[in-house]
Amino acid sequence: MSHDPRPRRRPDPGARGGAPLRPLLATLLACGAVAVLFVVGVLAQRHGGTEAAATTVTSPPARTAPAKQGSKPPPGVGDAVRDGKFEFVVSRVDCSQTSVGLEHFKRTANGKYCVVSLSVRNIADGSQFFLGAAQKAFDATGASYGNDEIAGVYANHDTETFLRKVDPGRRVDGRLVFDVPKAAKLTSLELHDSLLSGGVKVTLGS
Repeated sequence: MSHDPRPRRRPDPGARGGAPLRPLLATLLACGAVAVLFVVGVLAQRHGGTEAAATTVTSPPARTAPAKQGSKPPPGVGDAVRDGKFEFVVSRVDCSQTSVGLEHFKRTANGKYCVVSLSVRNIADGSQFFLGAAQKAFDATGASYGNDEIAGVYANHDTETFLRKVDPGRRVDGRLVFDVPKAAKLTSLELHDSLLSGGVKVTLGS
């Protein structure tokens, strides 16, 4: 058996499979790095886009409620109000009396009298009586009071307001008399052209 004196060549580790290992590994690493950067870029873009969208979307401007227009105050003393065929204007309210009428023909209140001076104008085509019994007064507690018709006769001794019909277009003046407790304070009137009408309210102030 002969011995070959020539040294044997060791196989080149990079020659496996017929392709260099180092270039292949470098290529794989480069591709992996590119893929990682791509994924990071996509995520960053999505995240950044969401934030951008969140920052650019603005809420609609808040609607400013329109300023409330001052509501018209309810009619009071001196204002013309209407119910049915009549137009009323209350000119004065006097709650300082305890009796009405003349010396020998007078009526005394159980509490005190509130005498309401007013004018009544017929705004319809036909004549009609003004009925004191249809009128009401209210105090601060909501209690209502009817017109004292007998006291009204004494208070209206110098006028024909409640004695005959009011003709169309005619205006008459008269007084309503309410017998109320001494501590009561009238706050409003409810005036009617008849016993069955809806009525109209007149405030008497504070």
